[in-house]
Amino acid sequence: MGSCACVDEWDDFKPGSLTMPALTQCWYTRTHVPAGRRHKEADGSYSGECRYCHKPITSWGKDGGWYLADGFNVSKLRDSTGGRYLYLLDVSDDIIVARYPIDHLDTPSKLRAYRDELRVAHGLDQPGSTLELRDSNQGAKLH
Repeated sequence: MGSCACVDEWDDFKPGSLTMPALTQCWYTRTHVPAGRRHKEADGSYSGECRYCHKPITSWGKDGGWYLADGFNVSKLRDSTGGRYLYLLDVSDDIIVARYPIDHLDTPSKLRAYRDELRVAHGLDQPGSTLELRDSNQGAKLH
């Protein structure tokens, strides 16, 4: 039979003898927080280092979310492509139920009227409703 050199390492194993690095808060929450000073970049973004994981992070708005600087950012892609829309989110199941383009609405009063129409159509004001209406530009809850 063949042998594995790594088997011999387990002969001396004692519980508690292996150290494992602790996972940081941002690993669980996906929320990075800058430590110390933020730097404004030439493209208008901000850069810094995460307080918890000490990795480079970036943000595209002064009060926006912070994301890992190395890698592909879906949120940045979403914000930089496509038009503005309202989307209906079911918070209990954490899914997007519907998405409504609103680029064709040229005045705030038309947007308010359309939003009110969607609220009635989907029963957002009904007791026990788990739906929320959100605006892609504001990121804020409209329900």
